[in-house]
Amino acid sequence: MLGSSLNLPPSTTVKPRKQRFVALEPGYSPLDWARLNKEGDDYELRYGYDKPQKFTLQEVSEHSTKNDAWSIFNGKVYNITPYLHYHPGGVGELMKCAGKDGTELFMKTHAWVNVELMMEGCLIGFLVRE
Repeated sequence: MLGSSLNLPPSTTVKPRKQRFVALEPGYSPLDWARLNKEGDDYELRYGYDKPQKFTLQEVSEHSTKNDAWSIFNGKVYNITPYLHYHPGGVGELMKCAGKDGTELFMKTHAWVNVELMMEGCLIGFLVRE
């Protein structure tokens, strides 16, 4: 009964948010993505742009479907379409930032991940003011 007689304050430890992962199709693992991002056809990953362009938020917002998804992270515009099926949280989770600035959501859920390195093959440009 020693444990029941202790008068301890409530724990101040915050429980980490439970991450939800989905089963990825064969060939869509994080290692497969790293290989594609490094050795793949950058022209295809970059939506056909051979060099970075300037885009407005309005232009980015027009690319918000599963077949054509762009997102902004840290002021850079990425074609996230090729990455959708590689995302460990599933397509639906990544679509939350399609056509939008996903920086805040990304930092809440993936602060330890280097988005610029992970998505470098998909960089299509930079966000500019309208």
